[in-house]
Amino acid sequence: MTDRGIEATSVDEIAQVSGVSKATIYKHWTSKDVLCIEAIGRLKCDLPVFDSGDPRADISDLLRHLAFSKKPEALSRIWPRVIGYAASNAAFAKAFRARMADGPRTQLAGLLKSAIAKGQLRAGIDLEMALDVLLGPIFYRRFMQDAVPPELPEYVLDCFWRVNAATGAATGADGAKRNNGGPNGPRRNGTSHHPMALVRRTR
Repeated sequence: MTDRGIEATSVDEIAQVSGVSKATIYKHWTSKDVLCIEAIGRLKCDLPVFDSGDPRADISDLLRHLAFSKKPEALSRIWPRVIGYAASNAAFAKAFRARMADGPRTQLAGLLKSAIAKGQLRAGIDLEMALDVLLGPIFYRRFMQDAVPPELPEYVLDCFWRVNAATGAATGADGAKRNNGGPNGPRRNGTSHHPMALVRRTR
């Protein structure tokens, strides 16, 4: 898959390399795509469970883990091939997301619900939008650039919390009030250059 891409990898070749028959392969996997998704899924590291009892601190730790944990070398090599194949194969893309991305989204959704239940975040937040807002900048930076800025995870979370805090207080993981600093800094009129500061309240 690394050399040729998923589309040019045949079940015949997989059978030859693995030393089993095609019949044996199809006995366990219904298609080549299903087999490839499972093989790729086994390359990723297990996601730690963040459960300290403080939802905001746990969300911060989760975002930092997603931002800075290193992918296994084999996964890094195959990743461009996977993205290219997913772009032209909607069924594969859906199944791949379910295998690779549901873990972080599910854990983050649980932490957001916990924050709402504890009165840290206001009720009525659109959870799907919240997941995109919190995960999007990190996944984008990891995919498009070599490194995620060290301050980005906490800054993204601060912006989100400022908009959605139940009390309206803009506080960080240490309980201290935050300013509008961070990547690109504040403008003189108090608004931030950073696009995350433009997130509207979801009602």
